[in-house]
Amino acid sequence: MDIIKANNINHSYIFAQREIKTLYDISFKIEKGEFISIVGMNGCGKSTLVKHLNALIHLQSGELTIASLDCKNNKNIYKIRQKCGMVFQNPNNQFVSTVVKEDIEFSLKNHDIKYNDKTIGDALAFVGLKGFEKRNILSLSGGQKQRVAIARALAMKPKVMLFDEPTSALDPEMVREVLDVMKSLAEEGMTMVIVTHEMGFAKEVADRVLFVDGGLILEDDTPEKVFDAPTNDRTKLFLSKIL
Repeated sequence: MDIIKANNINHSYIFAQREIKTLYDISFKIEKGEFISIVGMNGCGKSTLVKHLNALIHLQSGELTIASLDCKNNKNIYKIRQKCGMVFQNPNNQFVSTVVKEDIEFSLKNHDIKYNDKTIGDALAFVGLKGFEKRNILSLSGGQKQRVAIARALAMKPKVMLFDEPTSALDPEMVREVLDVMKSLAEEGMTMVIVTHEMGFAKEVADRVLFVDGGLILEDDTPEKVFDAPTNDRTKLFLSKIL
């Protein structure tokens, strides 16, 4: 059962009175429970693509449905953002409170979601931060902050979790903390889409890998086929530099 359907998505930015196209006729489907890794060079359109899936970027052309919700309908925006939890690169840019519990509560209240202390406690326990409700976010490590951001999204009970390079600002030990949480989510059957440069993790956990370059999806296949036997020369060049 497809939970995400994208068909011929195009997107452009206007910069210095020039149109800069970032996505070209993007089409793909994601089934419920799939783990999708999006990889590619910096500036290739990965983040622009994943932000469409959370309705953070307005759909300019094409078709996109998330959990049967049409992204063209502005009335669906908050429903889509509830169904698709989003975690970004820098957790410090996501927090609205310095207290863990208050920050999670803000997200729940913002989406009119009923909750209680157990809702928050369960989300924190899943990411390994049981009992952190009253902790000052500013006192936490980078990995702990990122796990709080994940807990905040999980408390909304989303259908899909989206990650935009969530480990890029972390040291290796903290990266492992966050990757372990994402692996646990995958094992629980959560539908997940992650923009990442962690190729080993993508190869280990992902069901499919989308290789994006120049605003195009050049590869959409299993990790084994994309990493071990890529069909596109640009994919081969990218992988030769990082693997």
